[in-house]
Amino acid sequence: MIVQQINLYQERFKEKKLWISATQAAATLVLLIVIAAAWSYLLHSELQQAEQRNQLVKADRDRVTAELAAVNAEFAKLLEDNRIDLKIENTARQISARKRVLSFVDANRFGSGQGFSGYLVALSNLQVENIWLNQIRFAENFVQIKGSALNASEVPVYFDGFSEEPIFQGNRFDLFRLSRAKNSDWKVDFEIATSGGLDE
Repeated sequence: MIVQQINLYQERFKEKKLWISATQAAATLVLLIVIAAAWSYLLHSELQQAEQRNQLVKADRDRVTAELAAVNAEFAKLLEDNRIDLKIENTARQISARKRVLSFVDANRFGSGQGFSGYLVALSNLQVENIWLNQIRFAENFVQIKGSALNASEVPVYFDGFSEEPIFQGNRFDLFRLSRAKNSDWKVDFEIATSGGLDE
C-alpha cells in the first residue's frame, strides 16, 4: 500500500478570488448596451429635431421667396400701369390751358379796355381736378367753351362754379353737349354755349 502525503496548504490549492464575477461582467455588459442604446436614441432624436428645424427653415425660405416674387410682380405691374402717365399728361394739359388763359389776359387780345379779360379771369378761377379746356370763344353776347374731363360726373361740378363768378351770372347757356370719341374713350368731351352764334 502506497501512502502519499499531500500538503493542502500549497499555493495552488488556495482558493483564488476573482476581481469580477461572471454575473458582474454580464451586468456591466448589459449596462453598456443600455447606455449605448440610450445614446443612440438621443442622437436619433436630435437628428429628427434637426431635420424638423431644417424643414421649418426651408418652409420659411420658400414663403419669403414667394412673398418676394409677389412683391416683384406687383411692382412690375405698377410700372406697367399707365394711369400715372395719364394723370401727368392731364395735369400738363390743365397747366397749358391756364397759361393760354393768362396769356390772353396779359395781352388783352380781345380789344381795348376791359374786353373779354373778365371772362378769362373767371375761367382761370374755376379749378376742378381732371378737367381742362380745349377751346374758348367769345363774341358779343356769345360764349362757347369746349373742354375734356376724365369722368363725366365731374363736368356738372365744374359748371356749378359758374354761378359763383359774377361775370357769368345772367348768362343763359342753351347748348350743353357731352361726347366720347372711340379712339380716346379714356376721356369725355364737353361743350357749352350761349344762344346766338359765332361765324366760323
